[in-house]
Amino acid sequence: TISEAQIDFIHKLPDHKFRADLKSYDDLEEYIGKDPFDVVYSIEAFIHSPDGGKTLRTWSRALADEGLIILIDDFLSVGVDKDADDVQLFRKSWMANSPYTTTELLSIATKHGLELVLDRDLGSEYEIIKNNYRNQLPEVKATEVKNHQGWLGSKMRQMLMVQGKLTYRMIVLRKNSGKGKGTKSRAQLAIEARPNSAGGNVHAKMGIGKSINTKECNAVQTTTDDSMLLDIKPIKSQHMTGKGKDGGGKQDCLSGWYCCGLGKQWWENLEANRTDHTAYLKLEKSLFENEYMDSIVRHLNSFYSTLSKNAKGAFLDIGGAGSVASGMKQVTSKFAHFAGPFDYLVLDSDPKAKDIQNVVHCDMSNCSVADDCAYDVTFSHTVLEHTPRPWDAFDTIARVTKKGGLSIHVVPFSYQYHATPDDNYRFSHKALTSLMEDRGFEVLEVGYDICEKPEKILQTRIDEHFDTIWLSYVIAKKI
Repeated sequence: TISEAQIDFIHKLPDHKFRADLKSYDDLEEYIGKDPFDVVYSIEAFIHSPDGGKTLRTWSRALADEGLIILIDDFLSVGVDKDADDVQLFRKSWMANSPYTTTELLSIATKHGLELVLDRDLGSEYEIIKNNYRNQLPEVKATEVKNHQGWLGSKMRQMLMVQGKLTYRMIVLRKNSGKGKGTKSRAQLAIEARPNSAGGNVHAKMGIGKSINTKECNAVQTTTDDSMLLDIKPIKSQHMTGKGKDGGGKQDCLSGWYCCGLGKQWWENLEANRTDHTAYLKLEKSLFENEYMDSIVRHLNSFYSTLSKNAKGAFLDIGGAGSVASGMKQVTSKFAHFAGPFDYLVLDSDPKAKDIQNVVHCDMSNCSVADDCAYDVTFSHTVLEHTPRPWDAFDTIARVTKKGGLSIHVVPFSYQYHATPDDNYRFSHKALTSLMEDRGFEVLEVGYDICEKPEKILQTRIDEHFDTIWLSYVIAKKI
């Protein structure tokens, strides 16, 4: 602890087994390589570190192999502008020196030999915004009594939480075995010294610290040597019909029903009419800045530009056979051109797709025929809402994607019921972020695109199709 008051309190307690030291978070040299910890636990403290990267590095060095770091703290939501006035005021008043997104934290953790074990959104789980704040924005108005730094910090924290810019989470990280100096803690040594003990992982014996995926995973073949780069032609941001060779012909819109790319326009219209009473509904503008097709193509081209000339890869389009499989010998799909230099394959459970040559035939939630770490890019477009248990589908996605590979998914956030053959879920940007990060992915971009019916459709057809739909999308990299 860095609090003298806490030290005084602990020293006044009756006899106990605690050892308390008045030190900075980073002053742990005496434990590194000598008497390492099994667990470093921090609740609402890490965010106040003057240098979160240095602190995480120190804690990792002070851990035994397989040791855990447990953080319970505030984390910025993906896409939040750190330089915005409200975020800066929160940082200064709350002394939030290290406000990270979970993606940023995991990127730092990986550099120091740590892997993600668990990411729990405690704010949602315990309904903190409802129970603590009654879903209301605070009134930030100083009085003679309420005018100190801590009061302002708590109000700004409430404001950012209600607005969805701040989340309260528990992150559990584990030190990779062999990444440090091979140090063992007293608890590990004691277990190994027991009669008939097989030694091994103390955390496994305690029933904690299960990793998402510890199996060695094939990596994407990339290079930083310009002379060894694969020479490829950039793919284009273009909607295709899906009928015919190479994805069929070009078309202007997503379909005959909807044209997209209206997110920024919609956000600006909503902002112009927003009141204080509806401020808690506001989503960050950055989530609406890009048309989803443009974002996907930009990230794919950037990814393909790093490939080695010797790279052999595969692009897996989940659900890509759709309703067009009947009578076809090979599926091309609307998105076949996304595969770029890679072999294009489709994962589909449609019985009609079973005998098509480039189809992996299975249910995405339980697909034993798809090999582990076999695909450089995993992709789906308005498919995952149909699965009864999307978390199982995302487990499959994480399993089959190569290390360093991209995983790209477009799903509905607001869309009419469409049972083909069933329709089960809608996804916010928060849901997509959690589903990816919980499975060892770094989220590169997440957002919304808004699509409307063309005028000719509005004039001629009235049915269950919404006039306006919201699509959400996520682009992530497997760490």
